[in-house]
Amino acid sequence: MRRLLSVLVRSQLWLIFGLIVLDGVFFTRTDPHKVASVTLIIGFLLLTLTLYLCIKRVLAFAKLYGLPFSRHERRIALFGTGVICGLIGLQSMGELTLRDLLVVGPLAVMLYLYLSYGRVHMHSS
Repeated sequence: MRRLLSVLVRSQLWLIFGLIVLDGVFFTRTDPHKVASVTLIIGFLLLTLTLYLCIKRVLAFAKLYGLPFSRHERRIALFGTGVICGLIGLQSMGELTLRDLLVVGPLAVMLYLYLSYGRVHMHSS
């Protein structure tokens, strides 16, 4: 069983490494002023997938050190990816300001807590 887990972890790390390399090649070869907007959207989705898998892997490693993320790992990864990609999207359009940074963080935490609180009470009733 431990060997199967080791193979799965290794294969997922190779997937993440491959996506990072693919992101690097894609974004170094793409000129945003000369390509179609669909190409930029594909690149953004590729970056989103890479960030999601990286955050999930970091949370999985954090579980090895005793941090209890097992029930909320997917939700935390989705929220983290959404916040980071939202900030990257704002920055790429030139709309990111310090005020956005100061507002988005606490709002994301409040939304996460609100949605988690709602799910806990739905399961208990």
